[in-house]
Amino acid sequence: MPLSSLPDECFDDILSFLDNKSLYKCLFVNRFYCKLSIPIIWKEPFRPIYAKPKFPLVINTLLICLNEDEISSLIPYKIDFPRNKPPLFEYGKYVRKIDQDFVKQNIITWLNPSEGYDVDKHQDYRVQKLMDVIYHMIMRQGSNIQKFNLNVSQSDSYIDLPKVSTFITFHPGITDLRSLNMEIDLGHNNNIGCQNTIDFLNIIPTFCRNIINCDLWIFKLNNIFVKPFLDIIQLQPLERMLICIVNIEENAKKIINALEFRSETLRELLFECLDFRDIDLSFLSNLKCLERLKFIYCKGFVSQHCESLSLSNNKFQLKELKLWHSGLDDLYDRFDGSDIKLNVIDTMIKFLGGESLRKLSLNIVTLETIRTVKEHCPNVNFLHIKIFSGQYLDLIIPLICELQYLKVLNIQIGSYRVSVSLLVKTLSDYLVTVQHLFFDFFIDLSSFEYFTSNCKANIEKFIIPNNKSLREGYLICLDNYQKVHNSLKVLGIEDEFDLNNEESEIIEIIDSLKEQNVRIIPSNSIHICIHISDVGYGLRLIMKYYK
Repeated sequence: MPLSSLPDECFDDILSFLDNKSLYKCLFVNRFYCKLSIPIIWKEPFRPIYAKPKFPLVINTLLICLNEDEISSLIPYKIDFPRNKPPLFEYGKYVRKIDQDFVKQNIITWLNPSEGYDVDKHQDYRVQKLMDVIYHMIMRQGSNIQKFNLNVSQSDSYIDLPKVSTFITFHPGITDLRSLNMEIDLGHNNNIGCQNTIDFLNIIPTFCRNIINCDLWIFKLNNIFVKPFLDIIQLQPLERMLICIVNIEENAKKIINALEFRSETLRELLFECLDFRDIDLSFLSNLKCLERLKFIYCKGFVSQHCESLSLSNNKFQLKELKLWHSGLDDLYDRFDGSDIKLNVIDTMIKFLGGESLRKLSLNIVTLETIRTVKEHCPNVNFLHIKIFSGQYLDLIIPLICELQYLKVLNIQIGSYRVSVSLLVKTLSDYLVTVQHLFFDFFIDLSSFEYFTSNCKANIEKFIIPNNKSLREGYLICLDNYQKVHNSLKVLGIEDEFDLNNEESEIIEIIDSLKEQNVRIIPSNSIHICIHISDVGYGLRLIMKYYK
């Protein structure tokens, strides 16, 4: 049967696993592969431009798709661009994701190819005009936008969106928008030159109908944005919501309280970098469909929060919980002196956890919290912990190992005073059920050898600690472990590992592991439990705030 007789959907699924470099090669196989690859490549054409200038060919390609009216509108601006070669495809109609910042970067770099992305060039009037015609062409050709990222700031580099008519005149346009990501940093400045963006956000709540994912990153909240944010929460069928607010004020509280309107749809809720001291959490108990709840670098949890949760008639049925407290990086082996109330954290685990909980992430790891987990979250099979305190480590680790359904374990260490030797040796003596294991800290070779020689668990996925000088020793230990357990299926090695440049001894060990059916892959390909997207953006926002 010829390949072309297969449904296009089959090819779409297969090609979607390829990176852009491989997809570009498919363009030159034949016309059939070219036709299938183009829509995937052009789903997200606007990419970030980093320090090294690179001429953004995407702008060239989009400009040859302009019609006569769009070309005529550029004549007064003396913008020179290719017009002779007709496009092979209507590239604009394939666009599914737009990031306003990346569009701006690509345009500025296209105008100034020798300089690259230079924020000072935003004052060039041609940037806004090119922005307008490119958006217009994309919408006119029938793009069905699924994701939209907006970054609105009071900085001089801000470029406004085109007029709102661009987004509502053509079908489908943004009517089927599924994901909206907004970063707002305006303060109380009303003269900010973003009227088109304000108009855009004002039509979103009623013009769109299927927004299920929304991220709000708010550094400084201007009053003019409060109503559209409230309307989006109240009128869109949100299933996932992320809220990061650096400065908590009354308008910010209104946005958080509006989540009550999503009691029938919201399944995942993430709070990042929030101070909950003056925020009532009782609304959480009304979110009937909530399955995943994450507090990422948050603080200010007090006894009143526990009281409001305990008075709820609705029992939480969470499948995933993350309690990642802020301000711990400078603490060593005690939690005294911080605003952390350990009894409050224990009580929150008690009320938010339960038999339904499967995934748990904690960076406050004490004997009491782990006892609470063992008692109230007995079915946890995925545990991610970051240990700051070395107290009672010999009692904490055995308790963790007693979680009978635990399959995935990721351990980080946040203090040099935590004894790695004690931690690793205790794990080797008690670990039984875990199949996927990740040590995100340095391990001396003798401790690692003790672990692999005495570990009772049949580990299937493991990541070698990132230490080039000890790599050969680690591999020898794992090779010996595999000969005894024959359980390893996947072994992750840090990205810079290059088998072609390794010494013959390491190559022999790698070959031995492969002969024992162990697959060697880059460590970032093993998605054990750290989700960098959970924390990276909020940390940058905090750094910006304290700068």
